[in-house]
Amino acid sequence: MNANARNVSLWVKVLLGVVGAACVVMSMGQGCAPTPAPPPPAPEAGQYVGATVSTTETQGCQRCHSSHYNDWIGTHHSRALETLKAIGQGTNPACLGCHTVGYGEAGGFVDEASTGHLAGVQCESCHGPGREHVNNVDDSSKRPPTSIDSAVCGRCHNYHHATFDEWSSSLHELVEERTAGYFTEGRNLNSCGICHSGDFRDQKLVRGVETIPDTLLQGKAREEMSAVTCVVCHDPHRKTGNSANPDGGTEDAQLRYPEVAYPEQSNLIADTTNAARFNICGQCHHDRGAVWTATGRGSHHSIQANFYLGEMPLPNDNQTLLVPNTNSVHRFVPKQCATCHMHSDDADSGHRFEVNLNACSGIGCHPTAAAAQSDLQALHAEVQADLDEILTRLGPASTWEYTSAGGPSDQSQVSDEIKKIRFLYYWVANDLSLGAHNPEYARKILTDIKARLSNLNK
Repeated sequence: MNANARNVSLWVKVLLGVVGAACVVMSMGQGCAPTPAPPPPAPEAGQYVGATVSTTETQGCQRCHSSHYNDWIGTHHSRALETLKAIGQGTNPACLGCHTVGYGEAGGFVDEASTGHLAGVQCESCHGPGREHVNNVDDSSKRPPTSIDSAVCGRCHNYHHATFDEWSSSLHELVEERTAGYFTEGRNLNSCGICHSGDFRDQKLVRGVETIPDTLLQGKAREEMSAVTCVVCHDPHRKTGNSANPDGGTEDAQLRYPEVAYPEQSNLIADTTNAARFNICGQCHHDRGAVWTATGRGSHHSIQANFYLGEMPLPNDNQTLLVPNTNSVHRFVPKQCATCHMHSDDADSGHRFEVNLNACSGIGCHPTAAAAQSDLQALHAEVQADLDEILTRLGPASTWEYTSAGGPSDQSQVSDEIKKIRFLYYWVANDLSLGAHNPEYARKILTDIKARLSNLNK
């Protein structure tokens, strides 16, 4: 976590300590006790102009940024003050700091009568006061900052759920050590950065920069880089309709990609590596294109979307299936990956991305969370035992492994059958779920491997 994020997180925890004893869950309509905590600090002190161009405030962000404005006006952020009023808290100082613009700051929201143009979560809530910018539009130094730092979101999204703190403790917050080393050295950003660098992904996919040098992050310390921040998954400016049930559900989470997707199975490299086929998690958690004929290394540890779907890449000139494609029994749970990895309840928003088996209760084969836990433990034990047995039967790594893992430098010494076995072994191992993402597919692969090993020993 960078220093700014740590400071914001600490500040929010202190604020929660003040508010927590007085506040009850706002959605219950009970509000807060009369003694309020101070509002969250604005990004910086200064004058605010508001988003909307009106007869009383002609310099709103809408004037030049109409596209973003038109998107934003349809979001829950634009109606944030209305949600307070609906539960009788429209004038509660403990809440206004996150439901209006610049509350408690110079030129910020005071009340609806005098500063109604600053109601709701607007552009300046995230980008900072805009008065100097609109008065000096040609001066680039006066432009409000655009940031992909999750600490910006964490100023408010750490109240009813500790969303920011949860994310801060997740692996999504970290730039993986090896890739951070690459980026610091000025290499591999265009290959690894699309999933391991929030900075690169923001430049490439959000801002549309066509040519990004590998040296973009050269010399930066790991803690100065951004990984999978809030804006990698969420579009802060608009409703997208990508939530699993945006109309019938309680809200549109403004996801950049569909929460649920049902692609047809394919074994073509062009498909297994195509992020556009998959749901939001599959944008990064998909295959990188290694096939069983590869000699340097096996599949990447990001193949979860493919494994869940029950597919694997095959050489384009030989599409003979190693094992049958097999749909996961979990493929049709309501929110797919998010069902288990982002289950939300009163104590948890799901942004640690850890499996929560409470999500399994009553939606299918598992009547209770305890039953799901028992089933999962049994499956893990079964799959791990098979993987261990296969490694034992394969023998010393020097005789069968990929070159990157200590195998023969001359890979012609490795037979095609062993190449298939090791590819299949890593296809299960690198899914990292020990079969949970697609139990029957895992079982079919492991059974096939053991049969191939037995045939080799005849």
